[in-house]
Amino acid sequence: MAGEKSSDFPFREHLEALGVSTLDEWDILTFLYRHGTSLTSASEIALVLGVNKAGVGVALDRLASLGLIQRSRGSQGVRVYQISVPADPSRSSRLTELMRLAENRDGRLLLLKYLPRDTRPLRRIHGLRIA
Repeated sequence: MAGEKSSDFPFREHLEALGVSTLDEWDILTFLYRHGTSLTSASEIALVLGVNKAGVGVALDRLASLGLIQRSRGSQGVRVYQISVPADPSRSSRLTELMRLAENRDGRLLLLKYLPRDTRPLRRIHGLRIA
């Protein structure tokens, strides 16, 4: 992989092996990967990432079902979220490689080609987009 150009990298295969299928899932996974354990709510994650709150809830559920994150039971609207590195060495190395590539602008732009943004409509109030 040392001399491999990021445009030649098998993004689709890696994402499919992990089960990540939307940009919201990827953004949340990246957030938790970089921040480690976080005591927060889906609403706060949505605010930080600038995405739809409902989409964050769906993405968190999906990532937990894929075994990519762990979360505690909710208490007063917050939970402890943390990345769960897959036990399967192949999935683990794919996650690590994707995170490494996504550290730079070119890698993130390539990921955009493979991950659709959640397209649920956002409400508008006085010209502001509100989830």
